[in-house]
Amino acid sequence: MFASVGKALGIFSDRAFLGVVLKALALTALLFAVLFVGLRYGLAHLPTLEWHWVNVLLDWFAQFALLFLLFFLGAPVAAIFASLFLDEIAQAVERKDYPEDPPAPGTRFSTALYVGLRLALWIVLLNILLLPVNLFPGIGTVVSLLVNGWLLGREFFELVAMRHMTLAEADAMRRRYGAGVLWAGVLIAILTLIPFVNLLAPLFGAAFMVHVFKRYAHEDRAR
Repeated sequence: MFASVGKALGIFSDRAFLGVVLKALALTALLFAVLFVGLRYGLAHLPTLEWHWVNVLLDWFAQFALLFLLFFLGAPVAAIFASLFLDEIAQAVERKDYPEDPPAPGTRFSTALYVGLRLALWIVLLNILLLPVNLFPGIGTVVSLLVNGWLLGREFFELVAMRHMTLAEADAMRRRYGAGVLWAGVLIAILTLIPFVNLLAPLFGAAFMVHVFKRYAHEDRAR
Protein backbone atom coordinates (compact mmCIF):
# COMPACT_ATOMS: atom_id res chain seq x y z
CA MET A 1 0.00 0.00 0.00
CA PHE A 2 2.73 2.49 0.98
CA ALA A 3 4.73 1.61 -2.14
CA SER A 4 1.66 2.42 -4.24
CA VAL A 5 1.29 5.76 -2.42
CA GLY A 6 4.91 6.64 -3.17
CA LYS A 7 4.52 5.74 -6.84
CA ALA A 8 1.29 7.75 -7.10
CA LEU A 9 3.01 10.81 -5.60
CA GLY A 10 5.94 10.33 -7.96
CA ILE A 11 3.70 10.69 -11.01
CA PHE A 12 3.16 14.36 -10.10
CA SER A 13 6.62 15.01 -11.57
CA ASP A 14 5.52 13.55 -14.91
CA ARG A 15 4.94 16.30 -17.49
CA ALA A 16 1.94 14.55 -19.09
CA PHE A 17 0.28 14.02 -15.72
CA LEU A 18 0.92 17.62 -14.67
CA GLY A 19 -0.84 18.71 -17.85
CA VAL A 20 -3.92 16.71 -16.83
CA VAL A 21 -3.78 18.17 -13.31
CA LEU A 22 -3.64 21.72 -14.66
CA LYS A 23 -6.57 21.09 -17.02
CA ALA A 24 -8.69 19.57 -14.26
CA LEU A 25 -7.88 22.37 -11.81
CA ALA A 26 -8.55 25.01 -14.45
CA LEU A 27 -11.97 23.53 -15.21
CA THR A 28 -12.75 23.30 -11.49
CA ALA A 29 -11.72 26.93 -10.95
CA LEU A 30 -13.75 28.00 -13.99
CA LEU A 31 -16.85 26.25 -12.66
CA PHE A 32 -16.57 27.91 -9.26
CA ALA A 33 -15.89 31.29 -10.91
CA VAL A 34 -19.11 30.89 -12.89
CA LEU A 35 -20.96 29.99 -9.68
CA PHE A 36 -19.49 33.03 -7.91
CA VAL A 37 -20.39 35.41 -10.74
CA GLY A 38 -23.87 33.91 -10.95
CA LEU A 39 -24.37 34.27 -7.21
CA ARG A 40 -23.16 37.88 -7.19
CA TYR A 41 -25.30 38.69 -10.23
CA GLY A 42 -28.37 37.19 -8.60
CA LEU A 43 -27.83 39.13 -5.37
CA ALA A 44 -27.13 42.37 -7.27
CA HIS A 45 -30.48 42.10 -9.02
CA LEU A 46 -32.48 41.41 -5.90
CA PRO A 47 -34.71 44.31 -4.92
CA THR A 48 -32.97 46.57 -2.41
CA LEU A 49 -34.59 46.22 0.97
CA GLU A 50 -35.22 49.18 3.26
CA TRP A 51 -33.30 47.50 6.09
CA HIS A 52 -29.59 48.07 5.51
CA TRP A 53 -28.59 45.26 7.86
CA VAL A 54 -30.54 42.74 5.75
CA ASN A 55 -28.64 43.79 2.61
CA VAL A 56 -25.33 43.47 4.46
CA LEU A 57 -26.40 40.05 5.75
CA LEU A 58 -27.21 38.89 2.22
CA ASP A 59 -23.80 40.03 1.00
CA TRP A 60 -22.09 38.12 3.79
CA PHE A 61 -24.26 35.12 3.03
CA ALA A 62 -23.08 35.13 -0.60
CA GLN A 63 -19.43 35.00 0.48
CA PHE A 64 -20.14 32.29 3.03
CA ALA A 65 -22.08 30.28 0.44
CA LEU A 66 -19.13 30.37 -1.96
CA LEU A 67 -16.73 29.14 0.74
CA PHE A 68 -19.20 26.41 1.65
CA LEU A 69 -19.50 25.36 -1.99
CA LEU A 70 -15.71 25.31 -2.36
CA PHE A 71 -15.31 23.12 0.74
CA PHE A 72 -18.36 20.88 0.28
CA LEU A 73 -18.45 20.55 -3.50
CA GLY A 74 -14.73 20.80 -4.25
CA ALA A 75 -14.14 17.04 -4.02
CA PRO A 76 -17.26 15.99 -5.99
CA VAL A 77 -16.51 18.46 -8.79
CA ALA A 78 -12.87 17.37 -8.92
CA ALA A 79 -14.05 13.75 -8.99
CA ILE A 80 -16.07 14.44 -12.13
CA PHE A 81 -13.07 15.95 -13.91
CA ALA A 82 -10.78 13.17 -12.60
CA SER A 83 -13.08 10.58 -14.16
CA LEU A 84 -13.13 12.49 -17.46
CA PHE A 85 -9.32 12.58 -17.56
CA LEU A 86 -8.87 9.12 -16.07
CA ASP A 87 -7.62 7.57 -19.31
CA GLU A 88 -4.90 10.22 -19.58
CA ILE A 89 -3.98 9.79 -15.90
CA ALA A 90 -3.86 5.99 -16.18
CA GLN A 91 -1.84 6.13 -19.39
CA ALA A 92 0.73 8.43 -17.76
CA VAL A 93 1.04 6.05 -14.78
CA GLU A 94 1.22 2.92 -16.93
CA ARG A 95 3.72 4.45 -19.33
CA LYS A 96 5.99 5.42 -16.44
CA ASP A 97 5.69 2.43 -14.11
CA TYR A 98 4.29 -0.47 -16.19
CA PRO A 99 5.82 -0.13 -19.67
CA GLU A 100 5.91 -3.91 -20.23
CA ASP A 101 2.18 -4.45 -19.55
CA PRO A 102 -0.15 -4.62 -22.55
CA PRO A 103 -1.95 -1.30 -23.20
CA ALA A 104 -5.54 -0.99 -22.00
CA PRO A 105 -8.39 -0.53 -24.50
CA GLY A 106 -9.51 2.44 -22.40
CA THR A 107 -12.88 3.68 -21.17
CA ARG A 108 -15.55 5.30 -23.32
CA PHE A 109 -16.15 9.00 -22.62
CA SER A 110 -19.84 8.39 -21.90
CA THR A 111 -18.95 5.71 -19.33
CA ALA A 112 -16.39 7.94 -17.63
CA LEU A 113 -18.84 10.85 -17.53
CA TYR A 114 -21.61 8.65 -16.11
CA VAL A 115 -19.36 7.21 -13.40
CA GLY A 116 -17.99 10.66 -12.53
CA LEU A 117 -21.46 12.18 -12.18
CA ARG A 118 -22.66 9.19 -10.18
CA LEU A 119 -19.68 9.43 -7.86
CA ALA A 120 -20.16 13.18 -7.34
CA LEU A 121 -23.86 12.70 -6.59
CA TRP A 122 -23.18 9.92 -4.10
CA ILE A 123 -20.47 11.95 -2.34
CA VAL A 124 -22.87 14.88 -1.88
CA LEU A 125 -25.83 12.73 -0.79
CA LEU A 126 -23.84 10.58 1.63
CA ASN A 127 -22.16 13.57 3.26
CA ILE A 128 -25.51 15.31 3.70
CA LEU A 129 -26.85 12.14 5.36
CA LEU A 130 -23.73 11.93 7.53
CA LEU A 131 -24.04 15.51 8.84
CA PRO A 132 -25.89 14.38 12.03
CA VAL A 133 -23.25 11.69 12.65
CA ASN A 134 -20.45 14.23 12.26
CA LEU A 135 -21.85 16.16 15.24
CA PHE A 136 -20.23 13.48 17.42
CA PRO A 137 -16.43 13.89 17.29
CA GLY A 138 -14.40 10.74 17.00
CA ILE A 139 -16.99 8.13 16.08
CA GLY A 140 -18.58 10.46 13.53
CA THR A 141 -15.25 11.04 11.80
CA VAL A 142 -14.52 7.30 11.70
CA VAL A 143 -17.95 6.47 10.27
CA SER A 144 -17.66 9.25 7.68
CA LEU A 145 -14.20 8.10 6.59
CA LEU A 146 -15.29 4.47 6.29
CA VAL A 147 -18.41 5.31 4.28
CA ASN A 148 -16.59 7.72 1.97
CA GLY A 149 -13.64 5.34 1.74
CA TRP A 150 -15.90 2.49 0.67
CA LEU A 151 -17.56 4.69 -1.96
CA LEU A 152 -14.36 6.24 -3.33
CA GLY A 153 -12.52 2.92 -3.31
CA ARG A 154 -15.32 1.11 -5.15
CA GLU A 155 -15.88 3.77 -7.79
CA PHE A 156 -12.24 4.55 -8.56
CA PHE A 157 -11.19 0.90 -8.57
CA GLU A 158 -13.98 -0.13 -10.95
CA LEU A 159 -13.35 2.85 -13.21
CA VAL A 160 -9.65 1.97 -13.46
CA ALA A 161 -10.35 -1.75 -13.84
CA MET A 162 -12.92 -1.19 -16.60
CA ARG A 163 -10.13 0.08 -18.82
CA HIS A 164 -8.91 -3.53 -18.93
CA MET A 165 -12.01 -5.68 -18.39
CA THR A 166 -15.80 -5.76 -18.27
CA LEU A 167 -17.76 -4.23 -15.40
CA ALA A 168 -18.69 -7.71 -14.12
CA GLU A 169 -15.01 -8.75 -14.05
CA ALA A 170 -14.01 -5.46 -12.39
CA ASP A 171 -16.72 -5.91 -9.75
CA ALA A 172 -15.59 -9.50 -9.08
CA MET A 173 -11.97 -8.38 -8.63
CA ARG A 174 -13.03 -5.58 -6.29
CA ARG A 175 -14.94 -8.07 -4.14
CA ARG A 176 -11.95 -10.42 -4.02
CA TYR A 177 -9.70 -7.65 -2.74
CA GLY A 178 -12.38 -5.75 -0.83
CA ALA A 179 -10.31 -4.90 2.25
CA GLY A 180 -7.41 -3.46 0.26
CA VAL A 181 -9.73 -1.43 -1.97
CA LEU A 182 -11.54 -0.10 1.11
CA TRP A 183 -8.37 1.12 2.81
CA ALA A 184 -7.16 2.69 -0.43
CA GLY A 185 -10.48 4.54 -0.57
CA VAL A 186 -10.13 5.64 3.06
CA LEU A 187 -6.76 7.20 2.26
CA ILE A 188 -8.35 9.18 -0.59
CA ALA A 189 -11.24 10.14 1.73
CA ILE A 190 -8.78 11.53 4.30
CA LEU A 191 -7.28 13.80 1.63
CA THR A 192 -10.74 15.08 0.66
CA LEU A 193 -11.13 16.49 4.19
CA ILE A 194 -8.21 18.90 3.73
CA PRO A 195 -9.23 22.23 2.12
CA PHE A 196 -7.66 22.84 -1.30
CA VAL A 197 -5.91 19.45 -1.10
CA ASN A 198 -9.37 18.02 -1.72
CA LEU A 199 -9.19 19.46 -5.25
CA LEU A 200 -6.19 17.23 -5.98
CA ALA A 201 -7.40 14.22 -4.00
CA PRO A 202 -9.44 12.62 -6.83
CA LEU A 203 -6.54 13.08 -9.28
CA PHE A 204 -4.14 11.48 -6.82
CA GLY A 205 -6.79 8.83 -6.14
CA ALA A 206 -7.04 7.92 -9.81
CA ALA A 207 -3.23 7.53 -10.09
CA PHE A 208 -3.07 5.66 -6.79
CA MET A 209 -5.85 3.28 -7.79
CA VAL A 210 -4.01 2.38 -11.00
CA HIS A 211 -1.19 1.01 -8.83
CA VAL A 212 -3.66 -0.80 -6.58
CA PHE A 213 -5.35 -2.40 -9.60
CA LYS A 214 -2.03 -3.37 -11.18
CA ARG A 215 -0.89 -5.01 -7.96
CA TYR A 216 -4.00 -7.19 -7.77
CA ALA A 217 -3.98 -7.92 -11.52
CA HIS A 218 -0.38 -9.15 -11.27
CA GLU A 219 -1.32 -11.31 -8.26
CA ASP A 220 -4.18 -12.86 -10.24
CA ARG A 221 -1.91 -13.64 -13.19
CA ALA A 222 0.69 -15.18 -10.86
CA ARG A 223 -1.80 -17.74 -9.51
